Amino acid sequence: MKKVILGALCLICTSTLLISCNNNSDIANVTITKVKMSNSISDNTYTANVESGDKISIIPSAAGKIQTINVDVGQSVKKGDTLFTIDNTELTYKVNQAQANYDAANIAYDKTAGGSAKQAQNDAATALEKAKNELKDAQNQYQNNTAIASAQTAYNDAKANYDRTNTLYQAAAATKVDLDTAKSKLDTASAALDIAKATAETRLNNAKTSFAAASQNASITSSVLNPDNIAAAKAQVDSAKAALDIANHQLENATVTAPIDGKISAKNISVGELAPTQTPSLVLENEAALNVLIKVTETNINSIAVGMAAKISVPSTGISYDGAITTISPSADQKTGMFDVKINITNPDDKIKIGMVTNISLVDSKSDNSLLVPNESVINEDGSSYIYVINGDKLTKRAVTLGQAKNQYIEVKDGVSADDQVVVEG
Repeated sequence: MKKVILGALCLICTSTLLISCNNNSDIANVTITKVKMSNSISDNTYTANVESGDKISIIPSAAGKIQTINVDVGQSVKKGDTLFTIDNTELTYKVNQAQANYDAANIAYDKTAGGSAKQAQNDAATALEKAKNELKDAQNQYQNNTAIASAQTAYNDAKANYDRTNTLYQAAAATKVDLDTAKSKLDTASAALDIAKATAETRLNNAKTSFAAASQNASITSSVLNPDNIAAAKAQVDSAKAALDIANHQLENATVTAPIDGKISAKNISVGELAPTQTPSLVLENEAALNVLIKVTETNINSIAVGMAAKISVPSTGISYDGAITTISPSADQKTGMFDVKINITNPDDKIKIGMVTNISLVDSKSDNSLLVPNESVINEDGSSYIYVINGDKLTKRAVTLGQAKNQYIEVKDGVSADDQVVVEG
């Protein structure tokens, strides 16, 4: 805006922007500005960092130690690529056990349906005796499990060390790092103890399951063959098949693959560590789906809507991109009073990266350019609105028709043109 001098009868001097008058005592200082044309809903430019629109935390469903890691931070992957693997020794054992149960169920069904009752009874009795012995062995191994004992000892030591370190820490004789290290070792020992117990319990439960299956099979084959017995044998096959499918699925989960195309943005695992079950092992972000998140004041929030266009410029590359509002938070942040507005970048390329700084302006693409003047240039008298316009060497008071308010500006639908200069104050 420019400073000029206006009087009752004025003559504009373009070099100094002074308007001289016949009566110097009438000279007044005023501020003028040119009528603005814009379809922007706001003069505000927002700044935000590029984010992935599809960010996935990889948390494995299988428990165990990390065996291999095939990716690192910054590496691009395709959907289905192997990211890392978990030791599948125990899972393979479960599959083999489930397969054996399934095979046994099929054999029992064949014998029942085929009518070889006596042979089936003998075989079932043999299988039952074998399962009984295996269960007894499993119970003995469970009660005298060295892995559990070793893990329990390690846990007890870690617990004692943590308690001792905590006591020292409370007395300011140990650092926070010492306490955190002790806590980490305690957590690791606790997890190892849980796995050792779970492994032993799994073996015992498998033996119990096998014994139960063998007992049921013996009961079936000892009865007189009839449709009910055949149906029961078939149900046993179906149950064993379901257990086998579950075991195979768990084994497959030991190989963790990429659910989408993307780039690894975080890695929180190392070979030999226990796979975390609560926190992400990896974070995968889709670079083909990018967005920015801006903070909008309550003054501006009602001027925007989902689907509204945006222009996103990246200062570091000098490239601009189109965008569109996809979501608007229904409530303001309690601390800042700002509303979160997410904008999808509709035409990203390989030059725009996650984390880059962008400048964003919102555009009402459904409306033509509007004529805008500052709010303070409008004078309201007797229910009508007026604006003072410099017209040649004259200052003219014009009646205007106003439209929508846009922050510090207001739309003028009639009464001024794009080339007019209007008085803002003075």
